[in-house]
Amino acid sequence: MERLLIDFSQVYGQNGTQSAARSVYNTQAARLRDSDKTQETPRISFEDMLSDSIKNVNNLQLEAEKKVRDMALGDVDDISEVVLASSRADTALRLVMEMRNKFLDAYQALSRITG
Repeated sequence: MERLLIDFSQVYGQNGTQSAARSVYNTQAARLRDSDKTQETPRISFEDMLSDSIKNVNNLQLEAEKKVRDMALGDVDDISEVVLASSRADTALRLVMEMRNKFLDAYQALSRITG
């Protein structure tokens, strides 16, 4: 089975720190490397994947709030950092909300079928 790995080597947050996307990539890549050594398919439960996604969205929201607070206090040199952090958090939240809506639609469709 051929695996697709996306190179996030150019994705960095402010001050050279790794972004949330890069840390998720590193975690998944490490799991795949470990599974190649043992010849096992990595098993990531849907619950774990969803939980990690929600945690990442929460971290992006907290980072955006911190940037806005820093801007209000005058500690931000470049306002584009604040805009970018807020945009990331907004996009991630919208994606999670759309996923939730799709899950609810699927659940309601299944309940109509079995009902």
